[in-house]
Amino acid sequence: MKKQILKAFLVLAIAGSASAAMAAQTISETVTIGAGNTFTPSAKVVIQIASISTSYTATSAHLNGTKMYGTSGGANLAGGFADPSKIYSQDYTTTSGSTIATPTAQTDGITLQPTSSWQ
Repeated sequence: MKKQILKAFLVLAIAGSASAAMAAQTISETVTIGAGNTFTPSAKVVIQIASISTSYTATSAHLNGTKMYGTSGGANLAGGFADPSKIYSQDYTTTSGSTIATPTAQTDGITLQPTSSWQ
C-alpha cells in the first residue's frame, strides 16, 4: 500500500511542477501540490525528485533507515533501473552528523541516481 501512495504522490508532485525545463526538489516538510493540495512526508523522511515534461525520477529515505527507495516514470527513461512499475531499493546509511535523511539527489528526471546497486 505504501508503494502505491508513494507513486500517487510522485505523479501529483510531478504534474504540479512539470515544465519543459528540468525541475528538482527536496521534500522534507509540507509542500503544496497543484491547486492547494498538501503533502507531508512521514517524520524523518526526505524525498528527492527530478522531473522534465515527460518523466521523473525520485528517491526517498528515513533518517534512521537502512534502505533507500527509488522509482521513475514517464517516457524515454534511461539506465538499467527504468521500469516504472517497480520501486527499487538499496542499502543506505544517513550521512554522518546529518539531522535529516540524505537520499541521493536526482539530477535529470530520466536516469535513476545512483545508476547502480538497486535491487
